[in-house]
Order: sequence, then C-alpha cells, then structure tokens
Amino acid sequence: MEKKIADQVRATASDIQEVYVSANPDFVNRMKDYEKRINEGAPVKGLFEEFTETVQRVFPNAR
Repeated sequence: MEKKIADQVRATASDIQEVYVSANPDFVNRMKDYEKRINEGAPVKGLFEEFTETVQRVFPNAR
C-alpha cells in the first residue's frame, strides 16, 4: 500500500523524489492538528520547528 501511494504521489509531479507514508494514528492526528491550526489562523511561529521534530521522530532516516 505504501508503494502504491508513493507511486501515485510521484506521478503528480516528476520532481518529487522521496515520499514518506505513515499509518501511525498519532502522527496522522498531529498532521490534522497542524492543518486545523493553520486554517484557523493560529500564529505559526515555532510551528515549522515543531513540525520538523515530529516528522523526524516518525521518519528518523528522512533527509
């Protein structure tokens, strides 16, 4: 399933090289929370660092 998703993402843009897929419900909920906060106009100061730390915990080998 992960390969199928990654292939479909890459098919949308040829410059995408790496695709990371997670079925971890905590990670998915965290990403939804980021989306909600941004859409509600919450200040994004520090959000990038928080997002980066979250992604690095779930995908430690990501570049």
